[in-house]
Amino acid sequence: MVRELVPPLVVVLVVLVGLSWADDWALTRPVRRWWTRHDDVIVWYVTSAPATFIYLALLGVTTWVLLGMPDLPRRLFIENQSTNLRELATNPLRVLVRSAFFVTNSELAWWIALFAMLLAPAERWLGSARAIAVFVVGHVGATLIAAVDVWVHITYRGAPESLMRVQDTGASYGFAALAALSIYRLRGVSRVGLGVVLAAVVGYGAIEGTGFTARGHAVAVLIGLSLVAVARSPVVRARESSAGELWELWRPATADGPTSPATTAVVCPSCGTVVVEATPPPVRAVTRPARRGRAQRIARRPR
Repeated sequence: MVRELVPPLVVVLVVLVGLSWADDWALTRPVRRWWTRHDDVIVWYVTSAPATFIYLALLGVTTWVLLGMPDLPRRLFIENQSTNLRELATNPLRVLVRSAFFVTNSELAWWIALFAMLLAPAERWLGSARAIAVFVVGHVGATLIAAVDVWVHITYRGAPESLMRVQDTGASYGFAALAALSIYRLRGVSRVGLGVVLAAVVGYGAIEGTGFTARGHAVAVLIGLSLVAVARSPVVRARESSAGELWELWRPATADGPTSPATTAVVCPSCGTVVVEATPPPVRAVTRPARRGRAQRIARRPR
């Protein structure tokens, strides 16, 4: 009963907030003043990582749809979108794509925070196309290896056959791969902290009995670490700023991004270091009219 009331209550709340914002009610006046002071930074943060925030918006829509469904239809729907053995055997491409767009409502808030804090800087560092490619490789690779792991446990280790229809959806495998790749970008305390978390994920997944999802996350981390060639490519290294800590990459002044048109990325052939040099402005040729001779000046004088 409470779950059925959530969607209409959220709609009513959004309408009231919109009216308060438009008419400058006292209810939203502090938020309006805060937005006026920080809107440039927020807009930059979102638009500089478009793939991350478009993906989060899609997760929000799908979570909203699932929230309004009754329990049994929702469970059957998620089971049909899951990358379990039954669905991978019949509709592999469909479930590999769709499974990445469904998370539980309790997970959505965590994913919004984690994607905004870690994957948005990763997208600015790699570029949208490379970030999407790493996410897809991590999601697909870890999903398939986890499915093989389930098949081995069912066939040879006496695991229940109900695992063939288990629910397995979410963004965690792709996220783990991108987070693991980001360790090549971070420095200092941020690299140490992320390294400890990644080591814990891999170590926990290596323990027998923790479940196929834990092993899938460990595999996704290893996939991300194996893509070191992406992080070391000259194009990606040219996008790096001088900042090293994660929180420095949240600021417009120290964030990664495409090389400015006024700079050029040069790779040192002996040491492989990428140096960003300033490109001098083009020299404009100035042409002066030819000086006329004395006879021409006399001829052009008015009589």
